[in-house]
Amino acid sequence: MTIFGIISHTPFWVWILFFFLILRGYAALSAREMNISQLFILPLLFLIWGVWGLKEAFNFNVASLIGMSIGLAFGILAGWQLWKNQPRLKNKPHSEKIIRAGTPLTLIFIISAFVSKYCLLVWLSLHPEAHHAAQFSALFGVITGLVDGVFWGGTLNLFFSWRKLSPHVRGA
Repeated sequence: MTIFGIISHTPFWVWILFFFLILRGYAALSAREMNISQLFILPLLFLIWGVWGLKEAFNFNVASLIGMSIGLAFGILAGWQLWKNQPRLKNKPHSEKIIRAGTPLTLIFIISAFVSKYCLLVWLSLHPEAHHAAQFSALFGVITGLVDGVFWGGTLNLFFSWRKLSPHVRGA
């Protein structure tokens, strides 16, 4: 199948999701105000997408779950390191909101995440026998976990450094 054939057979909702993710990544280039809970939207979205992918493609087989666990662990470590030198969250004066500095990392990893998941799912579509291959399901799990782990690592790095410096914040 040609690239055009692959793209033209991609469901429309996938392109809507990609557009939404690009908008989120573009917004992340600039500083923005948010509630602290909004910090966790993207990591949660990718975690749900990843778990859903393992369920749909491999019915949660052991190899995919182990792969995702390993990928999450390494991704969290990588994300923590990548975001270590990023600007910290700031409390907005006289407000319960925080200010998150802009960074290109979010957009870069959104695009990387989408492309990697898209390629894996296209491979599964073109090679249905891969649904039953333990090696491929493990690879799928590792890549899915790694991508999501990077978002979790970066988010947790920002959150814990903010929480440490903001002991007056409720619930901290």
